[in-house]
Amino acid sequence: MEKILSAIENRAKFADRFRLGEVAPLAETLLERLRDHPKVSRSAIAGSYRRAKETLHDLDFLVATKEPAELTKFFSDFPEVHEIIAQGETKASVRLDNGLQCDLRAVSNNHFPFALQYFTGSKEHNVALRSLALKKGLSLNEYDFTGEGEIPKVEGEIDIYQALDLDWIAPELRENRGEIEAACEANLPELVKLTQLRGTFHNHTIASDGKNTLEEMATAAQDHGLQYLGIADHSKSSFQANGLNELRLREQISEIRALNEQFDDFALIAGSEVDILKDGSLDFDDDLLQELDYCVASVHNSFTLDEDTMTKRIIRAMENEHVTMLGHVTGRLLLKRDPYAVNIEKIIACASETRTVIELNCSPYRLDMDWRWWKKAREKNVLCSINPDAHRIEQLQFLAYGVRLARKGWLRREDVLNCQSLTEIQAWLKLPKSMR
Repeated sequence: MEKILSAIENRAKFADRFRLGEVAPLAETLLERLRDHPKVSRSAIAGSYRRAKETLHDLDFLVATKEPAELTKFFSDFPEVHEIIAQGETKASVRLDNGLQCDLRAVSNNHFPFALQYFTGSKEHNVALRSLALKKGLSLNEYDFTGEGEIPKVEGEIDIYQALDLDWIAPELRENRGEIEAACEANLPELVKLTQLRGTFHNHTIASDGKNTLEEMATAAQDHGLQYLGIADHSKSSFQANGLNELRLREQISEIRALNEQFDDFALIAGSEVDILKDGSLDFDDDLLQELDYCVASVHNSFTLDEDTMTKRIIRAMENEHVTMLGHVTGRLLLKRDPYAVNIEKIIACASETRTVIELNCSPYRLDMDWRWWKKAREKNVLCSINPDAHRIEQLQFLAYGVRLARKGWLRREDVLNCQSLTEIQAWLKLPKSMR
């Protein structure tokens, strides 16, 4: 009964929120439709979507056009629209069939860079930016610069930042968490890009609760341009996920080794998503763990432990020399299940000390570890592994969301383990954990 009541409460609490990964395909479809309109010269999605927030309240579309009223009508007539909330000469608000509110603003080409910057946000970032503009004798709003002196020429969003003596700030960073100061000092990170990923870890097959075979997952990974794919099916304590026992895991290791003989410039990497048991011990003993190429350690039960006990539980697992990385650190399911109590600062400190990688699980339901912690992890030299937790081949596409959230966490190529090449990762995995 308690779980049912909690589920009802969560549903009410998150009723007007949507997961980034759920919204993205539809958002890009609508944007493409606007972009293809003959009267549109520039278009974008602004707001929290552009900033890669993990959950969204609405979508903010922006177009540059000489025929704004034509565009607001065109937008309001989209077949996905369930309800027109408002439609005017330059603005329209609609609610889609799935309940998501979408807003369109149609502006002139000259106003577009200012509108894009302003409506991207965040509010806190914009307040800080306007304050900086005032110190330089300028007033900045969603339409233009004003002031008594010479007004800077602006053709693109980058010109707004340059006019304020700032490097351009990537949208993902615009949360007023030090990005303006870093831009002022030309000290912004060169953020990781999707094209820099060379492989990924933590993926499932039909051996546990996945939907595809080893061969199918390998083919899909190669189709995505990846050089390696880590297989990490569940361990035996996750009986609900058909977790592998010792015999089945050893058979899978042998199967992976045999398959790798068939590949050129690609490899499957033999691993396991090993349950962290309630006392912090692991679901397999060290003799079996050392036969693996790597190990993801994850919590899958006993979520109600107090913070101190849960933190000690996870730290004990991280201290094991065979644990390569920590999976979905807080166990959250976005808009469905709150994270369990755990001290993330202590987890990051332990990861730094033990050379344990922390996963950025990029399933749209998780996006865990949360982006707000990655800058601190980077400062502690903790590596991130962007993992899709794919249970079917289509879910390898989740890597794109992971990269967006890694960028939001200030991560660079050198901070992400799976930006290493196949040769580099094979050598890295052979090192003792203390030397990685």
